[in-house]
Amino acid sequence: MSNLAARRVVAGANILVVEDDAELLQLIGRALEAAGHRVQLAPSGEAGLRQFQADPPDLVVCDIVMPDRDGIELIPQMKALKDEVKILAISGRQMIGLLDVLNLALQLGADSTLPKPFELDNLVAHAEALLPAR
Repeated sequence: MSNLAARRVVAGANILVVEDDAELLQLIGRALEAAGHRVQLAPSGEAGLRQFQADPPDLVVCDIVMPDRDGIELIPQMKALKDEVKILAISGRQMIGLLDVLNLALQLGADSTLPKPFELDNLVAHAEALLPAR
């Protein structure tokens, strides 16, 4: 199945992007919208949790390392609120080692991880692979 055909199958998902880098947040949001998804943008962990509670998404793209409330805190909280939500954890920071951070995210309930930097097309394909066919 081509990427275009795959995107038609999963298009229209509600996706929440939680990322403290304003430029990257906008880029990810535009890429996911261009693929046909409804996107909510949250510039912080606190804002992401509020948006998640107000309008639970099908998928969360969540940065792991953020200043106020990081993905390590958010992932289990979001899974507790909506167990079936899919979470794609992203990180590029070397806090305790990139692989350690991404593995910790998986242990806490993330469904997949993607290290930064990444190509936006790769992020979209990675995110859509987590979504159920519609």
